[in-house]
Amino acid sequence: MNIKALLKSLLLRKFTTGLLILQLSITLGLLINSVILALDTNNKLAQETGLDIENTLIISLRPTSGEYRNLDYYRSIVSEDLHQLSKLSGVEGVSLMNQLPINKNGMLGNFYDLDDPEIIRKDKYLRDVKFFISNENLGNTLALALLEGRFLTKDDQLDFGRNEPGNVVITNSLKKALYGDDSALGQETNNGRIVGVVKDIMLDPTIPVDKQYGVFDNRAMEFIFTGRFYLLRVTPGQVEAVRNKVSDTILAVQAERDIYRIITIAEHMKRFYSHDKGLAQLFLLLCGLMIFVTAISSYAYSQFHISRQKKYIGIRRALGARKKDILLYVLTENWLVYSLGCTLGLVMALGFNILLSQYISLSKPDIMLFILASVVIFVAGTIATLIPAIKTSNIPPVIATRTV
Repeated sequence: MNIKALLKSLLLRKFTTGLLILQLSITLGLLINSVILALDTNNKLAQETGLDIENTLIISLRPTSGEYRNLDYYRSIVSEDLHQLSKLSGVEGVSLMNQLPINKNGMLGNFYDLDDPEIIRKDKYLRDVKFFISNENLGNTLALALLEGRFLTKDDQLDFGRNEPGNVVITNSLKKALYGDDSALGQETNNGRIVGVVKDIMLDPTIPVDKQYGVFDNRAMEFIFTGRFYLLRVTPGQVEAVRNKVSDTILAVQAERDIYRIITIAEHMKRFYSHDKGLAQLFLLLCGLMIFVTAISSYAYSQFHISRQKKYIGIRRALGARKKDILLYVLTENWLVYSLGCTLGLVMALGFNILLSQYISLSKPDIMLFILASVVIFVAGTIATLIPAIKTSNIPPVIATRTV
């Protein structure tokens, strides 16, 4: 096959060929980045959180009665809620919390050792540490892994109205940021005295895994209005049974509440990534349409230009060219166009990746993904070109030469 002759033939129709090459490159660029986005989302959903996401229920609720303005009344209702929920069959732990893990933003504040306040200038993540206001049952409810010291207890609850730091538990990454490999127990910080260190859990998926800085203190009953979520650790296999009883249990204590959601942490995690997943699905749908349109364009391109080359094909057939020679000629021309389109598509994929990375978290494309995407494009183009190619190869020499 004379590649030089094929290139000259393509140059004679450079405008339509150029448009098809551009369409191919855009399709390939979108396809690669759509697959990357889909794979990234699946990897995020599968990553380790440090939590029992399938067996921990989150209850989101709000009071609707004006009686809750009385904080003592509010505390008494919450205490009774937690007591009644703990009595449900299958419930192994009950707590409340002001905000959820696996979430962006929330209640944030700076955190530093009193002997080294300047450290927050060196580590920007120390300026936005997540603060979890809960009670003494949180460690058990979330099944936190204690690495150093102890969990918070009832004795760590400060008396109401006392504006002073109490005892806190911090995550391991925060401990390492402040004290390295040294012990953090007994250290005084601007937000309390450290009595325990727990293994990292996923607090904010949008920041690095070694920057999951979190602080837990026992102040939920003091600042009861911040206790927006109940957490239940449930025996495996009992989640649905417990979920079905939660609303009735809470409303039986006090009916003037709105219960918005009762979901597992796994479902909460899916909600967090729903935007990424939806965007990936939209991109993949767009890619499917682009591949379909590109295949139609390839068919039309081949059909039109083959019809204009009947004279040349007729001469080749009259000179002894076999059907498979004509078929190979048409397909080779298609493969050459697609090779040029995929080469430009690599540049387009990198450009799209850089552009999209300005707005969403996106991994970089690799050569294997480029090869697989190119194969998809080549297969679609070959199938689209095969019909006009077969029709052309079946032209009898006696008919083809009538155009000479």
